[in-house]
Amino acid sequence: MANDADPMDAIRKAIGDLETRFDDMAKAVFGTDAFARATGTATEIGVKAQKQMADQMSRNLEFFNMPSREDVTAIGERLMTIDERLIRIEAAIEKLVPPDPGPATGPKRTRKPPARKAGSAKPK
Repeated sequence: MANDADPMDAIRKAIGDLETRFDDMAKAVFGTDAFARATGTATEIGVKAQKQMADQMSRNLEFFNMPSREDVTAIGERLMTIDERLIRIEAAIEKLVPPDPGPATGPKRTRKPPARKAGSAKPK
């Protein structure tokens, strides 16, 4: 007759068993002192390599008379302080100088009225 067991149960059980085995293997490998030492050594080597690369790049930039990353960062910080000073100066000047009154009451005339002839005066 028909099998009442869900076929997905077998798959879920197989995946659960696989995860358990993998977890046990990972604990066996990653939980050892040798692995911790190897990881620490690899990290230390990576950090030293990055420092040497940065030092070499700095020497190369200095050789070509170009600014280093630290130089550009220092310039950026100085520009930020100058910008802050300019903002404070502008605020102080705005307090001392009154604001512009704005445009006159009406628009400026852009055309001259037509010239009147001497003999033709408007009747009253």
